[in-house]
Amino acid sequence: MKQFTITNLGIVIMLVAFSFGNLQAQKKEGQLLFLDFDSKDSPNLRESNANLVYGMGIKGKGLDIEKSTNLPKLKDFGTDWFSNSKDFSISVWVKSAKVTTDTTIILSNADFRKKDMGIYKKRRINPGFTLYSSNGAWGWNIGNGSAYYNYEPIAKDQPITDNIWHQIVFTYNASRKEVRLFYDGINRAILSIGDLSNRDFASNKTLMIGKDESESSYKPFQGVVDQLEVSTTTLSQKQIQKAFKKHAKIQEEPEMENDVLTVLNWNIWHGGSHFLKDRDGFDGVERIIEMIKKSGADIVMMQETYGSGSIISSSLGYYYYEASSTIGAVWGANISVMSRYPIEDVYMIEERSNYGKNYAFNNGGAKIRLSKKNKVIAFSNWYNGRKPEDLDGALKGWAKLVNNADDIPIVWAGDFNSVSHLDDGIGKSGHSKLMTNAGFKDSYRELYPDAKKYPCYSAPRNEDKIDFIYYKGVKLKLIEAGKIIENFKGKNTLGYPSDHLGLTSKFKFN
Repeated sequence: MKQFTITNLGIVIMLVAFSFGNLQAQKKEGQLLFLDFDSKDSPNLRESNANLVYGMGIKGKGLDIEKSTNLPKLKDFGTDWFSNSKDFSISVWVKSAKVTTDTTIILSNADFRKKDMGIYKKRRINPGFTLYSSNGAWGWNIGNGSAYYNYEPIAKDQPITDNIWHQIVFTYNASRKEVRLFYDGINRAILSIGDLSNRDFASNKTLMIGKDESESSYKPFQGVVDQLEVSTTTLSQKQIQKAFKKHAKIQEEPEMENDVLTVLNWNIWHGGSHFLKDRDGFDGVERIIEMIKKSGADIVMMQETYGSGSIISSSLGYYYYEASSTIGAVWGANISVMSRYPIEDVYMIEERSNYGKNYAFNNGGAKIRLSKKNKVIAFSNWYNGRKPEDLDGALKGWAKLVNNADDIPIVWAGDFNSVSHLDDGIGKSGHSKLMTNAGFKDSYRELYPDAKKYPCYSAPRNEDKIDFIYYKGVKLKLIEAGKIIENFKGKNTLGYPSDHLGLTSKFKFN
C-alpha cells in the first residue's frame, strides 16, 4: 500500500486553495446573486413543493416559468440590498412566443396590485419593484407606499414575445436617485425618482420569479428566463453592453444627419387624456404621437406628460427622460425629454435643494449625443407665471452649463405661463427678462421680431404666447421657427389634443 506523505498532503492543500481562489475570482465584484439555471440544486431554487421545468436558455438551460409550478422565492440573499440609499442592478434575459393582453410577472419583490388613492384613482404604489410583460412588451414599476413610477413601452418598439432572447436591465444610482432602464444593451429610459426618498421604496418582500407578493392576482410570465443577476453596484452601459454582446449583436444607435436639428416644445394637457376616441372621435395620446411624427422633431421637450411619456416616446422609437416630482408621483411626471438620439446624462435639481422645494416639477434636462462631434443639452420647463424666482433658481442651479453653452449649446423650452416683454413691450412677469439676461434668445422672436404682425399665440383660450423655445450657444444657427396648428379650430381645441400649441424650431450646427 502506497503511503500518503506530508508532501502529497501539501500538494492537495495547494490544489484546493488554488481551485477555491479561481472560483472566488470568477465572481464579479458586487455580485449578490447569479442564476444560470444550469444547476437544478441551486440553494436559491430549493423549495419542497417547487416543480421547476427547464428549457433552452440563452446559454445552457433556462427556467421555463410558464411550465413550472409553485415557483420558489429567492430567500437566500435577503432583502437589505433593495433600498433607495444603496446602489444596485438587476439583469435578466427573457424569451417568449406568446402575446397576451394579460399582465404577467417576470420578477417582483412587491405586491403589484393597484391601491386606491382617492381622487387619483388606483395606482401601483406598493413598496418594491416589478418587472412584467403586457401586450407583447415589457414593463417596469416601482413604488414606496404613497408614490410610484412606471415605464411601459410598446411591443413594436421593445418586444419580448417575438420568440427572440432579450436582455432587460434595471440599475439604480443612490447618490443621483436615478433609475436607468436598458433593453438589449441600450439605455432607453432614465427616470429621476428623488421624491421617493421621502419614503424608502425598500421592500421586506423576497424577490420572486414569475409571481408577485399577491401570488394569485397575476399570471406568471409565459416564457423562459435565464442569466438572472443581482448586483450591489450600478452597472455601467459599457458593462451591460459587454454582457449583451456575448450573446447577440447590439443595434447601432442613430446619429444626426446633415447637422440639422429640429426641436419641439409641447404642453400636452394632462397627458393628452382629455380626448377619447369613442366620445370625441379621436384619442388624445394617439393624435399627439401622430403630430409629433409629422413635425419631424428630433427632440421633444414636454410638459404635463403625466403618465403618457413611455407610450409616446416608445411609439416614436425615442430615448426617454422623466424628471421627478411629488405631483408626478401620483399622476406621472410633469417634465420629460424625448430624443431620437441617445441621452448621455440628465439634470435635475432635487426638490429639497438650496434653491427651493419644487424644482423637480419645474425643470429637468438631458445631454444628448447627436453625433460623434456634436452634443446638445435640452431643458424642459414649467413655471407658475407669478413666480419668476423658480426660473431664477433653475438658471442659478445650472449656471455652469449655461455659461458653457458655446461648448455644448442649450435649448431651454417650456410653458412659462407668462407673456414675454418682447411680445407686449411690458411683460406680465420677469421670466423672459431672466432668460434674455442669461444670454438666451427667443427662437420665434429672432425670426419674427414684430409681435403685432406675428403674435404666435400658444394658449388658444387667451390668445397669449406663453410657451417658448429659447436657445444659447454659438454652434446653433436658427433657420426655422413655427408652431403645430394642424387640426386646430378656432379658440377651442376641438380636434386638437391639447390646450397649448406645440412650438417648433430648426437649427443648423455651425
